Amino acid sequence: MCMRIEPELIRKIDEEADKNFKTRTELIKEAILSLLHEREEKARLKKLAAELWLKGEISETKLKKVLSEEDLKDLKFGKRWIEEVIHEISG
Repeated sequence: MCMRIEPELIRKIDEEADKNFKTRTELIKEAILSLLHEREEKARLKKLAAELWLKGEISETKLKKVLSEEDLKDLKFGKRWIEEVIHEISG
């Protein structure tokens, strides 16, 4: 794999790697894995918050702390659509 990295960033990476007795490659790999893990965890928490809100177990105010405005709009749209379908079926 090839990457283009600015010299100043390479210098910072090398300094951090030296401090932690790691190679440049090890440090970059750990950073990427950490970023991916963080994103997966945020996605899991968003999903959990949405599920709790749909069940009525948390308020919309608390939900807004986790979801973006766009995510919240999508979730509300989905909830309304499901409610309409259930109403039509049971109607």
